[in-house]
Amino acid sequence: MAIKFNRNLAGTLFSAVVIASFFLHASASLGGGKGGLLGGWSRITDTKDGKVVEIGKFAVDQYNEESNSEYKSKLVFKRVVKGETQIVAGTNYRLVISATDGGRRSRRGNKYLAEVWDKPWENFRNLTSFKKL
Repeated sequence: MAIKFNRNLAGTLFSAVVIASFFLHASASLGGGKGGLLGGWSRITDTKDGKVVEIGKFAVDQYNEESNSEYKSKLVFKRVVKGETQIVAGTNYRLVISATDGGRRSRRGNKYLAEVWDKPWENFRNLTSFKKL
C-alpha cells in the first residue's frame, strides 16, 4: 500500500501552521500570555506611566483645539484616573481623565472619557472620542 503525497495539501497545512504560530507568538508578545487577547482591551496598571500621561495630555489638548470658542474656557489636564489599551493597527487608548475647567477655580476635576488611536511609527495620533462622564 502506497501513500500518495499531495503537494497542494502539504503547502496549505504548512501555511496554516506558520500563520497559527505567528498569531500565538504575537499574542504572547503583546500580553496574551497574561490573560489579554490580541484585539481585546487590557487594563492599564500604571496610570502615571509617561506614555499614558502623554496620551492623556494629548487628548485634552486636542479637545481644547477642536472645541475652540472665544466663550468656552479650556480644560486643564490633571491626571489619568484609569484606562485600557487595545492593540489594533497601532494602539487604542481608552482613558478616564481628570481635568479642570481653566476658567474656574476648582481643585476637584471633572472626569472625561477619551479615546485616542496611536500609531507612533507613522507619527499618527488621533482623538477619536472625548466626552464628560
